[in-house]
Amino acid sequence: MSQKAMMQNRWSLRDHGLLWEEVVKSAGDQQSFRKRAEEFVNQLQEAAQPKNALEGLLLDRMASSYLRKVMLLEEHAKYKEYRRAGVRARNKGCEPEEIAQLVLLDTQPSSLLHPGSGYDAVMKYESDLDRGFQRDTFLLMQLQQLSEQSPASSSKKPQSTSKTINVKTETPEMG
Repeated sequence: MSQKAMMQNRWSLRDHGLLWEEVVKSAGDQQSFRKRAEEFVNQLQEAAQPKNALEGLLLDRMASSYLRKVMLLEEHAKYKEYRRAGVRARNKGCEPEEIAQLVLLDTQPSSLLHPGSGYDAVMKYESDLDRGFQRDTFLLMQLQQLSEQSPASSSKKPQSTSKTINVKTETPEMG
């Protein structure tokens, strides 16, 4: 654990997170993406302030989901730009308004969803990332609420909920 993390007595996403680091490694422009990822990770760390490794793990999963989605959306934008350029190239002699109309038609979701395009799989992946992020956010919030309640209840003296039954026991006479 780094000195900074030890002084804060909490888990550090920047120092201990593994998943988000692996996502950065898979980025096309690692240097630029790393800067943006580190800025996001710092903001996430500050907002959630994980107190232990379990909270940190959820935060790491949230960061990796978010960063994967950013990469996915960037790739999607590049693909749409590629499609736009193709439409423009095929229709060089047309009026600009007509080209704009053709570009819109070619890049709308219904056009991209034709069989074999892979677009439906991309949309499913994006949806999976969103659900994972939402689930992890919910779990982290629940875990943090439980840990906030825990110190308050542990300071009280435990009281027994069982009742003591006083029974007179007599030894049977033998005789």
